[in-house]
Amino acid sequence: MSNFQEKHPKAVIGMKVVLQLLLAYVCFHIWVGGMIGIAFQLTRRELPMLCWFVFCLGGFLCSVGVLWKIRILRQISYVCMLVSALVSGGAGLHYWWTVGSFPEVEQNVDWSKYEPFEENNRLVKVVVPEEFRLDPEEGLPKMDGAYALYPVYGALVQAMYPKEIASMQHAYFPYHGSDTIYRKLLAGECDMIFALAPSQLQQEEATKAGLTFEMTPFCYDAFVFYVNANNPIENLTTEQIKGIYSGQITNWKDILGTVDTKIIAYQRNEGSGSQTTLQRLMGDTPIMPPLKEDRVGGMGDIINDTANYRNYRAALGFSFRFYATELLQNNRIKLLAIDGVAPTVDNIRQGNYPHIATAYIVTVRPRTQNIRKIVEFLQSSMGQELVEKTGYVPIENSER
Repeated sequence: MSNFQEKHPKAVIGMKVVLQLLLAYVCFHIWVGGMIGIAFQLTRRELPMLCWFVFCLGGFLCSVGVLWKIRILRQISYVCMLVSALVSGGAGLHYWWTVGSFPEVEQNVDWSKYEPFEENNRLVKVVVPEEFRLDPEEGLPKMDGAYALYPVYGALVQAMYPKEIASMQHAYFPYHGSDTIYRKLLAGECDMIFALAPSQLQQEEATKAGLTFEMTPFCYDAFVFYVNANNPIENLTTEQIKGIYSGQITNWKDILGTVDTKIIAYQRNEGSGSQTTLQRLMGDTPIMPPLKEDRVGGMGDIINDTANYRNYRAALGFSFRFYATELLQNNRIKLLAIDGVAPTVDNIRQGNYPHIATAYIVTVRPRTQNIRKIVEFLQSSMGQELVEKTGYVPIENSER
């Protein structure tokens, strides 16, 4: 090797330069990837291009300065690192102060407490009469349903399905958003779903596929609006709701007359049960575009999606009574009366509350004997008792 160095000094220098550049290139990419990841985790959003340039420059100069022992480059890189730390740290603090310190309410539900066959779960326990027992030779129906209805059909699975099926939850009784479960039902990926009525778009998709929804009601719930517990508002009228979500009413002062604060009105994803219910409430009144928020997708990409409700003092959100009270059990929000009527069980049962939603068992293909038994059991007095003990308002004995 020493003879080669003596005979070809320029070649040796060239190889060293190439190697150092390669190492600098590798260090550069590690630096950039790391800084981008850290910055995004701190800020949950894309920073301006200038920030990325500072990160990249600092990483490159640091790599070159260390490898080639150039003092001035190392010093410049230290300045770049300091600027990077101040920018990302400041952005992170700003994000926490304005957004991160207000948690997303929907994240608070512990779904594991509603898993069938789990010890000490919160599902209602029932013994199914012989006439409703499923025939295993026919095949067990694959269920799916909206998140908020999982405690109902989870209890059905626990009462009517063999315990051995617990390990196959994703195939036989998962839970998803309404947009997903209707897509799966139309695609034949499940046999029955527990959901609110389909949206206009979902109806059109069924028609295109040559299918018709067969819907059997089994319970009622209230479509509710909620705010931060410290918000002095107690009641909204339907017309005020339409004004807020059409963008005509933008400040709580227009409703309360005193608090001069911009209303932060959250919506849900298109096709979800609650967003579809809002669309029905709004009627012909156009809905303003929803708030958006950057978040990380499944492959690490940044998705600009409909923002989840964050419990700001000026925030307004909507959901269903059971989800907002029984599942969330969150004392940091309060449900509003609508048109002067509170969303209580009695007001739902008597039909006094103005915005009541009906939950259905929905199928699109001929119902098997086992599916009919599940439907009949849920409509029976025992099934309606299960619905009531879970926390919903049963169809049976309702004055609607």
